[in-house]
Amino acid sequence: MPEQSTPTATAVTDPPLPTGGESSGAARRVAVNTVNPFIAQVFTKVLLMGYAIVQYRVLGAQASGVLGNYILAGIVLLYTSTISEWGLGTLLTREVAKERGSQPEVSKLFRQTLTLRLTISLALFLPVALLIALYLGFFSLTVEGAWAVAILTISLLPGAFSGSVTAVLYAYERMSLPAIVGIVTSVLNVALGIAAILLGCGVIGLALVALIATVVTAIIFWLVLRRDFPWLHAGLDTSGLRLSSSAAIGLLKTGWPLMLNALLVGLFFRIDQFIVQPVLGGGGVEQYQAAYSFLNFVLLITPAVTLALFPRMARHAADDRPRLSYEYTFTLKALLLLSVPIIALTIWFAPLLITILTGGKAGFLPASAEALQILIFFLPFSFINGVTQYVLIALDKQRLITVAFAITVVFNVAANLLLVPWIGISGAAITTVLSEIVLLGPFLWWVGKELGAVPILSLVWRPVAAGALLVLMAWAAKSFQENWQQNAGNFALFAGIGVLLALIYVVVIAVLRPFTSKEMSSLRGIFRR
Repeated sequence: MPEQSTPTATAVTDPPLPTGGESSGAARRVAVNTVNPFIAQVFTKVLLMGYAIVQYRVLGAQASGVLGNYILAGIVLLYTSTISEWGLGTLLTREVAKERGSQPEVSKLFRQTLTLRLTISLALFLPVALLIALYLGFFSLTVEGAWAVAILTISLLPGAFSGSVTAVLYAYERMSLPAIVGIVTSVLNVALGIAAILLGCGVIGLALVALIATVVTAIIFWLVLRRDFPWLHAGLDTSGLRLSSSAAIGLLKTGWPLMLNALLVGLFFRIDQFIVQPVLGGGGVEQYQAAYSFLNFVLLITPAVTLALFPRMARHAADDRPRLSYEYTFTLKALLLLSVPIIALTIWFAPLLITILTGGKAGFLPASAEALQILIFFLPFSFINGVTQYVLIALDKQRLITVAFAITVVFNVAANLLLVPWIGISGAAITTVLSEIVLLGPFLWWVGKELGAVPILSLVWRPVAAGALLVLMAWAAKSFQENWQQNAGNFALFAGIGVLLALIYVVVIAVLRPFTSKEMSSLRGIFRR
């Protein structure tokens, strides 16, 4: 689908809200589609964190860096699954959300996108094989780690089907069902994975378990498709296999910037692990992953919000730009207010979190805790970028993201090559934060041209003011953070100070009154339901 030019809209920061049942129903639907999947995802991440604790305590900090090799295999899977998806899931959600009444068109687009995803997945097998050979020959990847990469790559095929069905469910604003399926298959994955660890199956066993869980997920989504969308034919579109066909070329061209966008926001900042591996070895990968593991929780927030809003964004982009602008700035305000206490509490509890994850094993403190304390500062920039990218996609301006990707990829790789050999995993953490800032500039510029200038100063001054107060209080109590491990009696006071910091932030924000009366009315409508 070619990109269409759209006239620039005048910024309207607070248009009249819809009244009556439509407003209440829309607010309730967005709230349900945000909260239910978010709760399910938090449960899943807690489960996976427990799984990670078992992995670190049984396999971590070994001289061979065995767990580090499996972590690298998982990151390879993240990259290849994003490439094989090619933005086609987001594209399918957007187009079906616009034309939900046309069942033949929905069925046709589903088959076309699924066929392309499977074709791209198969095509990725060769470059993955070359990557395995490279890392086996030159960069301390073990044979077991190589097998783990190969096995996980096979899971791209059933994953393509599950992702396509999920995209259709998102288009019909049924976000809770995929979240429930995710819980079921995560429980299966963790149960089988722990059994594999205890039986001594190593990283190959973990990879086989992940493949089994992916296949089970695909089977469940097949049953969902047969039950809820019997009219949606899930066969392959053989014309889509011919990449010279106009339909395939159109989808690939439209999906290309979406794929780059997904790489950038969701996965790109893990490229540092490919630099950490040859520079610091598997042990360095384990240290950095220990810090990064806790970001998996906060990284749930933006997708939970944007996926619930995206179908509405797509409709408002076509016929109600003022409403899109209002919902965009309102969402940014709420997320920025949320980011400050998360940053403060993560910095305060970082040593404790790393100790819990690793069981206090030597080799992780203080390096992993320091990396986590740096990494968490990416959060407010990530919130803004995460929401803004979906606004640009709703406006059919996803091709602009390619430029931002090109700028940021050069910066990210160059900064990692400079900083990781110099200051280790802290250099990778600093690069992650700076890369989000580099991305922020063009994103805000482009959305400003479409919806009017983003009132960024009015959005950030209250969180920054409240955050500065927290920093001063935390600095004054720093001795408790440093001494809690040496004196167990200080732990209760250490934890109590963290809770107190969060409560003070809530009080300060309440005094500063960041939300307008209409925004408060909308929030009250959501919470009443």
